[in-house]
Amino acid sequence: MAVRTKARPSPTDEVPLYPAYGHLMRRQRHPIGVRGGPRRAPRGYQLSDNDQRQVRAAYELRVRQLARAVVTAGRQPGDATENLVGQLEQRIDALVHRAGFAPSVDAARDLVAHNTFTVDGGKVNRSSYLVQPGQTIEVRADRQCRAPVAMAEHAEGDAPPYLEVSSERFTATLTREPQRQEVPALRDVPLAVHSNEEVAR
Repeated sequence: MAVRTKARPSPTDEVPLYPAYGHLMRRQRHPIGVRGGPRRAPRGYQLSDNDQRQVRAAYELRVRQLARAVVTAGRQPGDATENLVGQLEQRIDALVHRAGFAPSVDAARDLVAHNTFTVDGGKVNRSSYLVQPGQTIEVRADRQCRAPVAMAEHAEGDAPPYLEVSSERFTATLTREPQRQEVPALRDVPLAVHSNEEVAR
């Protein structure tokens, strides 16, 4: 009895039936040359293109990161726009920048990734970590002499009202949830989160 050793997913494509070629069989439902196909962003809520550009520039986010934040904000109770602002501003990289420990959000992200900060005594190296009201961000003792962190000396007067900064102890405490008009990066942005049903009308 003959054993079949070839499969023909399409008239022009031959794939040997061996374990080493299993990935080719799994990819046959996608167009030739496309690996896995494009990923779709979460749906349900959206921002206008202009708002997206300004928010991404302010927080240095990728499109998919912002899309996830918008959908999460829309599903939470309350005003979706205020939820989005709170979610973006409570990221540890944004708060590190607001406290003056880093000159930009991108620099703050690098510092966070290199275990420079602790939150309530525990190490945090994920820049998307959401700091809750009452939690304290502190610079680790062995990192306090480094140049980007030394900017905290000038940050107390410039810190937003929801952030309490101590330059002597190299700490920043989130006292309450940020409000949209208090966030320096979004104060002049006409931000509005819309559901897809509202946009379709």
